[in-house]
Amino acid sequence: MTIADRIPIFWLSVRQFRHGKSTLIVGLFALIPILFGLINALSSGQAAGSDFIAQRFLQVLLPTVIPLATLILATTVLGSEISDRTLPYLTLKPVQRGRIIMAKYASTVFVAAVAFAIGLGITWLIVSTTTSRAPAGSLGALYAGAIASIAAYGALFLLVSLLINRALIAGVIYILLWETVLSRFISGVKLLSLRHFSQSIFVRVADDPAIKLARALQLSSAIIAILVIVVVSLILATIRLQRMNLN
Repeated sequence: MTIADRIPIFWLSVRQFRHGKSTLIVGLFALIPILFGLINALSSGQAAGSDFIAQRFLQVLLPTVIPLATLILATTVLGSEISDRTLPYLTLKPVQRGRIIMAKYASTVFVAAVAFAIGLGITWLIVSTTTSRAPAGSLGALYAGAIASIAAYGALFLLVSLLINRALIAGVIYILLWETVLSRFISGVKLLSLRHFSQSIFVRVADDPAIKLARALQLSSAIIAILVIVVVSLILATIRLQRMNLN
């Protein structure tokens, strides 16, 4: 199948996001870092807040906010079509199931990445102009960590949406219990969490002494871990879609 055949599925998914409630919710999630930036700007400790955005990114955005936003998109992009019984129409043409998975995954990553690129960019600007020192880390490091997180969670939750009827609830439990609570206090769990992989990418790309992460992975190791999760999840999602009865 040519690129021209694949693009319509991608843009169709993006348009569905644009007209759906999920994009609005993700947009609200993307406003959270801006809210943090405004709170910091109005606080009395602006001079000492140069690492404010980095700490909120590591402690709140990567463990909870970005995964939840990605969960909503990833479980909607195919889950809504399955529940509405519209997915069979995508397979009327001789379209490989793997192509459908890739297009749906790409649209999920695209929408989430754009939302958080805007949110993080505005936050960086607010913090940069309201503190006496440049914020710790860099905007590029924020984007690298966010995209890594979105890519990994997007693939994982897309797979989950094909395996579990209540994928959204399962995803919320996973994020809040495994990624936010257990991985914060149990070192063994932490090293096996997607949160730690994306945090490590942020810390290594930032290369800033003010940003510290216990037992951070090397950049190459973190990237490989993310890629393995993405590839395995998409392969399993493709196999699952091939075996589903869409009639």
